[in-house]
Amino acid sequence: MFKKRQASIVVSALMLLGLLGGVVILQNIAFNAQLKSRSQMIILTRLDQIQLQASLAYHKSNYQNQNFGDVQTTVVKDHIVIKIGNETYTRELLVQTS
Repeated sequence: MFKKRQASIVVSALMLLGLLGGVVILQNIAFNAQLKSRSQMIILTRLDQIQLQASLAYHKSNYQNQNFGDVQTTVVKDHIVIKIGNETYTRELLVQTS
């Protein structure tokens, strides 16, 4: 009788620990998804700022190539090619070209 009781306590404890471990894993997955989403939002915000700066600079000086710190931009027709490190993004030019 004593061994059955001990075994049921051990099994219950293992099940509870397994459940808690599963909850921690799910919480970790949700947290990582939030971090990834946040970093993507930061990148998109930075691209918006660069797009605005490059469009205004192109409108003022008509230079097709600009550098903004570690960012290189090139105006090609009605688009801006933005190069940040090894990544390249294409955005629409915000000013009318003549």
